[in-house]
Amino acid sequence: MNFIKRWCLTILCLLAAMGCYLLGIPAGGLAFLLLGAIFETAFWVRLYQQHS
Repeated sequence: MNFIKRWCLTILCLLAAMGCYLLGIPAGGLAFLLLGAIFETAFWVRLYQQHS
């Protein structure tokens, strides 16, 4: 996967996490909060992942 696609996917994970948090907090939706945590974890893993 090239550099641009990798960064676009990483940013998409962050935006998806923020969107899930915004939907989950006011509505009290545990599923959205958990999904947000999964996307945020994917963001941080992709951000610090070593590529050869």
